[in-house]
Amino acid sequence: MVTAVIIPILILYFYWITKKEKVRQRRKWEVLDHVRLEARLHGTITDLRTVKKRYYHEMYMMVTTIRLQTNDRTVPVVLRQPFTQDWKEINLHSGNDVLVEGQWEKDMFIAGSIKKS
Repeated sequence: MVTAVIIPILILYFYWITKKEKVRQRRKWEVLDHVRLEARLHGTITDLRTVKKRYYHEMYMMVTTIRLQTNDRTVPVVLRQPFTQDWKEINLHSGNDVLVEGQWEKDMFIAGSIKKS
């Protein structure tokens, strides 16, 4: 008798937790490309790669990794964007001079905006 009551309660509880987690992850995914613009880098693109990665269950993100040659060093720059139906690849190529705004995360620069200069 106790089992007939406890098991459905546990199932509903874990269902509720899962739905709450999915909503939380979707909110984080939607603002994935919103980065604080605290710093700027100016340089030339030496390498550019874009890959599609799974973010959470059916949500994907596009990660663009750029090697940026500044005056004194080469900096890895990462641009993360949620993958949606209207996603468009950025129009950049090796050799382009760009201005990147974003924030530092250890030795990697997380881009919020990339503009050709």
